[in-house]
Amino acid sequence: MKRDFLPSASSGRFLALLVLILIAAQLVAFVFLHFSNRRIAMESVDAALEAGTQTFEYTAVTRRQYRYATSELIAKDYGLQNTVFNETNRATVESALYNQLARSGAELIVLTDLGGRLLARASVTGFLNDRDEVLDRRLEEIVAGIKPPGRNMRVLAGDDGKPVLHNWVKVSMRAPLPVAHIYLAYRITTAGTEEFTRMTQLEMAFVTHAQGSGHDVHASSLPASFPLNTAHLNERNRQPFTVEAGGVDYRAKVIVMDDSGPLPVWALVAKPFAPVLAPFLRLEALFAVSVLFSAGVSALAVRMVARRVVTPLEDVAQKDALTGLANRRTFEARLQRAEQELRKSGAGFSVMLMDLDKFKFVNDTYGHDAGDVVLKEAAARIQKIIRSSDTLARLGGDEFAIVVRTDDPQTLSDIAAAIMEVVRQPIPLKPGLAAEIGTSIGIAFAPAHSRIGAEVVHCADLAMYAAKRNGGGFSIAEPVAPAAGAHEEARADTDGPPRVR
Repeated sequence: MKRDFLPSASSGRFLALLVLILIAAQLVAFVFLHFSNRRIAMESVDAALEAGTQTFEYTAVTRRQYRYATSELIAKDYGLQNTVFNETNRATVESALYNQLARSGAELIVLTDLGGRLLARASVTGFLNDRDEVLDRRLEEIVAGIKPPGRNMRVLAGDDGKPVLHNWVKVSMRAPLPVAHIYLAYRITTAGTEEFTRMTQLEMAFVTHAQGSGHDVHASSLPASFPLNTAHLNERNRQPFTVEAGGVDYRAKVIVMDDSGPLPVWALVAKPFAPVLAPFLRLEALFAVSVLFSAGVSALAVRMVARRVVTPLEDVAQKDALTGLANRRTFEARLQRAEQELRKSGAGFSVMLMDLDKFKFVNDTYGHDAGDVVLKEAAARIQKIIRSSDTLARLGGDEFAIVVRTDDPQTLSDIAAAIMEVVRQPIPLKPGLAAEIGTSIGIAFAPAHSRIGAEVVHCADLAMYAAKRNGGGFSIAEPVAPAAGAHEEARADTDGPPRVR
């Protein structure tokens, strides 16, 4: 028999909701993983920044101590002391100072008296060796602010006019009391920042800021597009922050190097997100694939559950156990659906009620098994007559009903005649024994008789008993209901013994 039963709308909605919940749960897990990965990546980058900062601080302290020790050795050098104490010619003194530069690794060495007046200077850079009183005064201003043991980072204009950043070290020349001061300037170079980058995997830049003149970058391994935001640089002990440069996201941190001079000096350390985030992105991609796979599996599992569990249960709830037809619950649901479509689109429908004439005699004479054979065979024959859009249901006992999706009287008459013809054909009960029964059919239309499904059924019921009073066949409902007591009289007329052969 053709299967005409699907899970109910409520069951379908529940299954769809279940699939959506399963997929939503996995999407929530994916979103949680996404944000957790970025938080972990950021924490990893921040930890790397902190470790790099500590490494830089330790390296800076160690280097400063080394430079101070080297400067002390220079100040105690006997040959240099002898020249400084006894020689009045500046060129001779500067020559002696120049010889110490290779020993110290400094770019510039300055000798002053105790009052801060410049006595001599020497440099490995040509323009710093030129005799220039303006440069002498500038150097006197710079060294006047050098106070050990600080970092003492100062800016000096280079030969191309661009500012140059130095780290200054001050020592005293004694005999045995201090008689002069020696200042050594160590230039901050890009090579030094690149060495720091190789050591820590962090990018770095040394930056100064003059009020109203923007930033000056003195040495950097950062890309040229890296934005230097004054608001970030002017905040002491600022926490790591995120910045974009050339389409790459960085986490950066500011280290205050020296704010004792005219131009505060900062070191900016930064690390790009991409190398740290790459493993997490691969994990997310794998998880996304697993989410899609799980969603597919979930949908398949729900479909299998629906097919093997829900649908059979729906069949039990919707079908008549004996005949496999729709039961009263399904009939009422289809009737309600037809009523709704009538209200929405004006599409009419009809109800055919019928019971089997002489069925009670078969049931009483030959037993319930014979009655079941008659019911199943009659149901199968009628099912072949009706259209796929119509619903045949067994309401109970020998009573059947059809919701027909048309209100055309001629079509209904043709269907009723065909049903009467197939039902009255002999039904084999066992070898050599067959029963001949008939059927009484009542027909009512919507909206002709009523626009309410229950009232249409009532009209069809009255018409069915009118057909019984006429000895079987079919009857179309009339506007006037039959007289009281007609039901029992009609049934008594048609429940006599069938012909048995």
